Amino acid sequence: MCKCYGFFRYQDWGYDFDLPLWGEADIKIIYRDKIKVFYNRVQNAQADGYTEFKSVNFSNKNGYLYSFTGLRGDAKRLYHNIHSGREKRVKLVKAPTISEQAKFVNEADLVIWACGYQTKDIPIKD
Repeated sequence: MCKCYGFFRYQDWGYDFDLPLWGEADIKIIYRDKIKVFYNRVQNAQADGYTEFKSVNFSNKNGYLYSFTGLRGDAKRLYHNIHSGREKRVKLVKAPTISEQAKFVNEADLVIWACGYQTKDIPIKD
């Protein structure tokens, strides 16, 4: 009980904080093309099971893979957790065209635009 600034009495609402906020595949990450993941060596990518690249573009096995455009840090960890099945709340959905993307945007409760820039407006229904 707190008596500072008036009277306040804590009431436990009985919420179970161990319950997940989202169910399986409730979060969808929509992408247009291959998801690029940074690796400091092509060999490391192959050892990790990442094959979303053309070997001819990265023929130097000791060279960087997607050094400027690849996912790093937490985003890279999340990608691997989704792919391995450890993260079940998130689903990766490939939607290469604006009309395919619009279907997901129109059905979503919340949209977070996480792109470098937008070249065209996506038609969204009210």
